[in-house]
Amino acid sequence: MNIKTIITTLFLFLIAFPALAAMQYPEIGGITISESTTAAQYIVYFFNLAIALGAFAAVIMMVMAGIEWVTAAGNPSKIESSKGKIANTLFGVAVLVGCYLILNTINDQLLTIKIDDLKCEHGITVSVKQASDDKVKQKCIDASQTNIEDTIISTLSWNFPEDYLLRVYLYSEPDYKGTITQIDCKNGPCDGSISGAKSLYFLLNNAGIYLYDDNSYTPRVKSYPLFTSTSISDLSKTNSFDNFTRSIEIINPDQDKQQLQYSAIVFKDQNYQGRCAFVGQSVPDMDTGYSGYYTDAIGDDEISSIIVAKSNLNQEAISQKRGEIILYTKVNCGKSDTDPTKQIKACHIPITSVASGQVDISESCSNFESGDEVMSFEITGAAGLILSTSKKQAGDEKTYCMYFNKESLGGGTCLSSILDTHIFTVGGTTPQSYIIVPEN
Repeated sequence: MNIKTIITTLFLFLIAFPALAAMQYPEIGGITISESTTAAQYIVYFFNLAIALGAFAAVIMMVMAGIEWVTAAGNPSKIESSKGKIANTLFGVAVLVGCYLILNTINDQLLTIKIDDLKCEHGITVSVKQASDDKVKQKCIDASQTNIEDTIISTLSWNFPEDYLLRVYLYSEPDYKGTITQIDCKNGPCDGSISGAKSLYFLLNNAGIYLYDDNSYTPRVKSYPLFTSTSISDLSKTNSFDNFTRSIEIINPDQDKQQLQYSAIVFKDQNYQGRCAFVGQSVPDMDTGYSGYYTDAIGDDEISSIIVAKSNLNQEAISQKRGEIILYTKVNCGKSDTDPTKQIKACHIPITSVASGQVDISESCSNFESGDEVMSFEITGAAGLILSTSKKQAGDEKTYCMYFNKESLGGGTCLSSILDTHIFTVGGTTPQSYIIVPEN
């Protein structure tokens, strides 16, 4: 082929290219070119197209050579030229067929070229139309997204470790705004379509406490729940969650891996004060009354601080001696007799590795009689003590709780008098129940 022929061919191709780009490609080998066609399908399509074009060109060349021979009228040079074209065409067909047979002999899979589609080793594989050029691509989403600019056309696969996610929240607008769609991963592998989402939040399945601003463990004003595995004295400083809690979910670690159990003590006031409740299991509605583990109906949108308790269920940990809480019926922790008319009584409560729950003092301290009041106490081990002015399940708007530990006792072990605390000054009421929080 001479230079003139090459230039002419390129010129004709450039003229025809716009039409070729806009044309509707025919189906070849079961594949039709479209916006969703993958890279593997493109290669297979054009491989088959090359074979078809080669066969078509061979037929054209054979026809043209035949016409040239018939019209040669005995001209030896034209006859020789047509014979050469026929021979070259047959040689080209032989090469094409030979390549096919060789590839088929080596590995017939080579004739159906396959390139694996994108698959995230960790994340969600999606097909998207790119905002930049409208091209369809496959992408991997493996972290929370505040703004998904591309349009998610389809969800191809999910691939996360077992128990990695608790839930996935999809939002109709960027920055976790708009309508929320929830995909639950708690009771099995995550699966579902995320098409149309403009932002997305992965809620990890970590052991601890989850606070939701709507009932039944769903977000409302807040776009996603507040997670914590440590105590928070002021929820207004943590995602502005003060007075936003309507349900509480407790996720405990796999007991085969780690024998820990989480519980929480929630307070209506900051700094672990005010009306309180012990929460030992998930509570779908904070307006719900006593349920076995939720000791007081605090109410929706009332929680301002929270203590996270971690109980160690390991038998060795349970059997260890950890000191005790001692309640006294006189001030000064029984070390001085300020009122000789009253007998000094002491109630010894062992500190264990497990949170005590809310316990009535009258039930725990059998040596206390009617009229005996707790006036001071000691903490001799690694634990915190919460005192409440109401008995278990009997809380009301006048109930008041306070949390004490060695730090609040100035580094000592004794609170010499509760007369100067809210536990006594609220209506002149003294402690009626307690919660012990082990420091594990």
